[in-house]
Amino acid sequence: MIYTVTFNPSLDYVVRLDEVDIGALNRTGDTEKYAGGKGINVSRVLKQLGRESTALGFCGGFTGGFIKDALESQGISHRFIEIEEDTRINIKLKTASETEINADGPKITDENIESLKDQLAGLTGDDHVIFAGSVPKGHDRLYEELSRLLFEKDVSFSIDTEGGKLTSTLQYNPYLIKPNLFELEGIAGRKLVCDTDIVEAAQELIERGASNVLVTLGGKGAVFVNPDVRLRIPSPEGVLRNSVGAGDSTVAGFIAVYRRGIEERIRYAIASGSATAFSDDLASGHEIEALVPHIEINSIEGVE
Repeated sequence: MIYTVTFNPSLDYVVRLDEVDIGALNRTGDTEKYAGGKGINVSRVLKQLGRESTALGFCGGFTGGFIKDALESQGISHRFIEIEEDTRINIKLKTASETEINADGPKITDENIESLKDQLAGLTGDDHVIFAGSVPKGHDRLYEELSRLLFEKDVSFSIDTEGGKLTSTLQYNPYLIKPNLFELEGIAGRKLVCDTDIVEAAQELIERGASNVLVTLGGKGAVFVNPDVRLRIPSPEGVLRNSVGAGDSTVAGFIAVYRRGIEERIRYAIASGSATAFSDDLASGHEIEALVPHIEINSIEGVE
């Protein structure tokens, strides 16, 4: 079973209008509400690709109830730990451009964390865990602790986060990490101006323990590195409509077809991320499948 972990889920309230008049009354064109959070996004896209998953994390209050109901309506299993405070509400304001207003998350107690550790301790080598997003306040070493727990039980995991939270897990051999260019530059401590620079920085993460590194470059595509291949993937053609959840979709696409060859995993990763970027919400399975044949993969030569 695939498990996704979202420490700080959200009820995402999407508001669309032509323009915003600050200090005046504004009326919306239309609104939508979604179960949000990076791990939850991964679960939603996995479902679109025919892969079952169980969403883990923390939920509370009427907003937490909405998230549970929304996932259940989509046929997605969850085992959220109930917390005392309400799950946050994030506002996605969509005019000619996108503006996000993200709330602070609720308090997560040490007891809540121990309950999550108990859940993960019950997994086996047949399971895979996907960590995504930020950690609760006061628990800066949480990803390292949970990765060590899984490593000791021989449970594979992938992680999509940044900085020290990511690098602290490399010693426990994550299956997939997905930094964007800005995040990779922060880890490497230097500007990465060409594919050769990106490959060298990604190779350093392989040497530190990661199995697969997929570096997303926004509209310029991606670079993929593992011990066997170094690949450059251009972005497919399309109109950018939505940046929210594109990275999460990329992770979901890669994991959804993990039994297939590496190029097929990459095609589904890039198709999933791109299809979400070209959609108003997370991509549907049909939208992803339609893009897969258009994903081009090129070998990067001459990098030692």
